[in-house]
Order: sequence, then structure tokens, then C-alpha cells
Amino acid sequence: MVNRILFFSLATFWGGSFVVIKYAIAEIPSFTAAFYRVFFALIFLGCIYFKHFKGVPNLFDRRVFYSSLAGLCSIGIPFSLLFWGERYISASIAGVLNGTVPFWTLLMGISLFRNIKSVTRVKILGLILGFIGISVIFGPKVQLQGSIEEIKGLCALIGMSLFYALGININRSILVKETSLSSPVNLIIQHSVSAIFLGILAYFVDGVFEWSLLLKSENGLSIFYLSFISTSLAFIVFFRLIREMGSVEASSVTFFVPAVALILDMITHQSTLTLLESVGTTIIFASMFLLKERKVLS
Repeated sequence: MVNRILFFSLATFWGGSFVVIKYAIAEIPSFTAAFYRVFFALIFLGCIYFKHFKGVPNLFDRRVFYSSLAGLCSIGIPFSLLFWGERYISASIAGVLNGTVPFWTLLMGISLFRNIKSVTRVKILGLILGFIGISVIFGPKVQLQGSIEEIKGLCALIGMSLFYALGININRSILVKETSLSSPVNLIIQHSVSAIFLGILAYFVDGVFEWSLLLKSENGLSIFYLSFISTSLAFIVFFRLIREMGSVEASSVTFFVPAVALILDMITHQSTLTLLESVGTTIIFASMFLLKERKVLS
């Protein structure tokens, strides 16, 4: 019972982040807000997992390099694209496009990582449906029924999904073999590298950080939610679910995240999807269901 409560809490934490980002970037520049999310999450995680560190890892160790690369692909780069892209599209569509991650993960697994064993007829159908769903959402925008900024936002979110997928494949194909790096240490390394990347990007694009903006209650609470609730606490809950439920069942939480984002966006921003966006969203949900990993009974 406890695990089920945690499971749906996690879906709410992650789904809610797409809505809260809208509040965060209302006054805070996009890349700066993304930096704040990772920077404060790193502080929280460092305090929580401090006891797991027994000396500073060798920075030239290949395991640290792989972990850093996975961090950039899983956190740093996709967060920058997410926060920037949400300036031009709704939180609902951002959540839906985030739901295409399994589509890109499987496609990259096949084409780049030669992971042919995971391919089934059902997943091929899921790939086809995912491509159709994305096309239905993009189609009207590309035909200039949407603004150029909206098209840029959609492309940024697809880029986010692509990097998430790349990060997942790196973690599965490379880091899983490097067993001496514990999950907490790996998590801290990935957030550290991402914070450095986002800090540099924010400084050169957004300018000098205006920390005083965080003193405004709406901004401060938004960053607190994004860094502590939907990042630090979410990862802690996710790791517990992996231990208690197994990685396959725990990872299925991502199936519910777009639905949560849709519902919360409609409640908080009175945002509604167009007819074609609704059709594309439905097709993507069907694709996610077909692409979802299932336990193999023997």
C-alpha cells in the first residue's frame, strides 16, 4: 500500500514540474531557472547522501567520465531545452512530448547501441504510433498554423526527449557495467556536472544571476518545488520503488506523468488542447503503452 502511494506521489511530483516551470520562468530567465533547479537539488542530495562519500572520486576515472556524460544527457542538456521550450508551449504539450521518451529510447537502442533483443512486433507498432502522434501534433504548426516561437518550443521539447533517451541508453549500456559507483555517488556526479554546465550556459546567455528574484514567494516556492520535491525527493522515492517493486514496474511511473501534467495544467492555467493536439496526445499514450517494458514470465 505504501509503495502504491509513493508510486502515484512520484507521478504527481514529476507531472507537476511541467506546470511549476511556467511559474518559475515567468520572471526568472529560462537557463537560470534550470540552473537553480539543479544547483539546489545538488545541495539537498549532497546533504542526504553525504555519508555515501568516502573520499573524492578520481576525476580522470572512466567511470566518472561515463557518469558525467550520462548526467549531461539526462539532466543538464534536457533541462536547458525544457525550461527554454516551455516559454513558447503549454505545460500540457511539454508533458505529452516528454512521454515520447520511450519511443526515442527504443529507436536509439536499436540504431546506436545495437540493442536488438528488446525489439518485438508490439514495440515496432508502438514506434509507428509514436511517430504518427508526434506528426499529428507538429503538422499544423509546421504548416504555419502556429507561430515560429511555438515551433521552436516544440523542437526544443523533442530535443529534450532525445537527450533523455540518450542518457537512458548510456546508463543502461555503459554505467550498469561499472558496478563500483553506487547510485548516490552516480547521482551526485551527474548533478554536479549538470549544475556546472547550466551555470556557465545561464551566465553567458541570461547574464549575471539575480538571486534576489528568489526572495519573491512565487519564485522561491517554484524553485523549491522543482529542486527539492520533483528532483531530490523524487529520486529518493524512485530509488526506493526500484528496490521494492523492481526497475520495470517502478519505471512505468513515467506512463502517468503526461496525464498528470495535462490535468494540472488544465486546473491551474485553464489550458486546453486543440482537436489535433488531443488526437496526437491519444496516439502517443497508446504508443507509450505498447512501448512500456513488461516482465517476461518463464
